[in-house]
Amino acid sequence: MRQTIFRLLTALAIASSTLVFAQCGGGGETNPAAPSSPSPSGSGGGTPTPAPTSPGNSLSLNPSSIQGQGQPQGLVTLASAAPGGGTLVSLTSSNPGVAKVPATVTVAAGSRTAAFLVDTASVPVATSVTITASYSGISMSSNLTVTSTPLAASFSVNSPEYGADGCGLQESLSQLDCILDGSSSSGNIVAWIWTYTAGTATLGHTSNDAGTRPQISTKCAFFNTASGGDDPDGSKYLKMEVSLQVEDRSGARSGIARRQVRVYPNKRCGFSY
Repeated sequence: MRQTIFRLLTALAIASSTLVFAQCGGGGETNPAAPSSPSPSGSGGGTPTPAPTSPGNSLSLNPSSIQGQGQPQGLVTLASAAPGGGTLVSLTSSNPGVAKVPATVTVAAGSRTAAFLVDTASVPVATSVTITASYSGISMSSNLTVTSTPLAASFSVNSPEYGADGCGLQESLSQLDCILDGSSSSGNIVAWIWTYTAGTATLGHTSNDAGTRPQISTKCAFFNTASGGDDPDGSKYLKMEVSLQVEDRSGARSGIARRQVRVYPNKRCGFSY
């Protein structure tokens, strides 16, 4: 009986101490979570977008790529309006032989912009040039590409006596009085390649100038197979075709331009007219 009572008292003591321990936070139990502090106001930690600002100094070219001999427009823009008396801006080109700019341009008082023109030259290949504008220790630059002009052959034939597309045979029999004028051709031309055909005979020559005369090295034999024609006034002539190709420094050639020309023998080479 005593042993039973002792065991009961011991169990009650153990239960009591366990309850006290639990109320004090022991036994690995977690305390209720404390309220979390409020998150900072704003965009949740992202970088704020800066407020827009007025445009700064700049130099633009329109267009930024142009064929030689063209005139693109430059535009200087200042960060703020020019003071009374205006702002003088210096202009320079990294290659004045290809793209030439005026020495200065003035931004008028109260304005932020000033325009100017760039003069470009013909170039054999596309060339990049840097245009720079400077004032008060500030510089801004823009690149301009000057491209070569495509090769194209074009010409006229004129005789002082027989007019457009006419030629008269000279006494030497190796020359005609007409001028072959290829100056209307385009591109960076270094050679004009002429060919002339009468019947089945073909001759030609190359010149370094746009203007030249046909050179008939075979003289009368050149016209032996030529066919003839009649003018409205009854004058007779021989038919000759003249063609032209132009060539640039790299050896590239244009397409062929052709004209039909009237040759008046002037009663030479056995012709009665």
